[in-house]
Amino acid sequence: MRLHIMLAAATCLMACSAHAQVRVEPNTASFVDPSSGPLARALFGRSGYFMIAGGVVLGGTASFYLERDGTDQPIDPAAVQQVANADGSVSLVYGGVSYRVGMPAGLACPLARFVARNGIIAYTMPKFLDPASRQEMIRAGLKHHRIAREFDGTVFEPLLHEADFAQTTPLSPAMARMLTSGLNAANGLSGFVINAADTTEKPFGSLINTDAQVRYHVYLLAATQRVEIAGVPLRYFWELDSSGAAGVFAVDEIAQTWPPGTQLTDWSAPGARPTQYDVVNFYQVSGLFRQIHLTQPQAFDAFVESVCNK
Repeated sequence: MRLHIMLAAATCLMACSAHAQVRVEPNTASFVDPSSGPLARALFGRSGYFMIAGGVVLGGTASFYLERDGTDQPIDPAAVQQVANADGSVSLVYGGVSYRVGMPAGLACPLARFVARNGIIAYTMPKFLDPASRQEMIRAGLKHHRIAREFDGTVFEPLLHEADFAQTTPLSPAMARMLTSGLNAANGLSGFVINAADTTEKPFGSLINTDAQVRYHVYLLAATQRVEIAGVPLRYFWELDSSGAAGVFAVDEIAQTWPPGTQLTDWSAPGARPTQYDVVNFYQVSGLFRQIHLTQPQAFDAFVESVCNK
């Protein structure tokens, strides 16, 4: 009898992990938040991170909702507790009820450590690498001038590489104009345009993938006691201005396209390779972690200790 119960519990756990963790929300305007972008402005400002951040920059935040009886009730992030479970998974506890977060096994510890130190660049392939840039990368916590030290040597290196080259789709022209004009104006580049006749050696067509202007929607599903997250990061294309700032001339969003039934990759499987679904999930749970860190720093520090000692 005890064996049957254990097998049933294991089957339930596997089934639960198979459910969708990513909620596709096609209305970009619902999660893009230009007002939440001090980091985005700093990325492209004079002496900003743009010269060494040609990759994956984590800076998203999150709003929380309890989904029950067909309604979404906003939740104060301060009322949500992040818990490391005995099996290494992560749950959110609200109102005494636990909601399992869908994410790859083993990711919570390195991601939590990265967020706890206020890490910014998770992965980068900068276009130019001079001695000054190398020193900036070391100060930014990067190993091998490429990957954040928390992810170095982990099975998630291919995931970060894939995140740098993930598929994208264009934003609406109005949304793209709003973001580019706002960032450029904040950095003193109002009316910035690309000079097609420019033949200098300055960087052109470089990009940064970041959710610095994204506020994810984290749904706690009362019916299934699971968490689903909506929202995707953005890809910013920039050109170096003569003033030393980066002018942003285009913005795409990471695509939400994958075959029906796609699940998170099992990173313990030989030859496991990341998918677009994995990439979106990675950014989303990063935004969730960062919001808890911002709202409850002491509780998040305790969570880091707990999840990294499982």
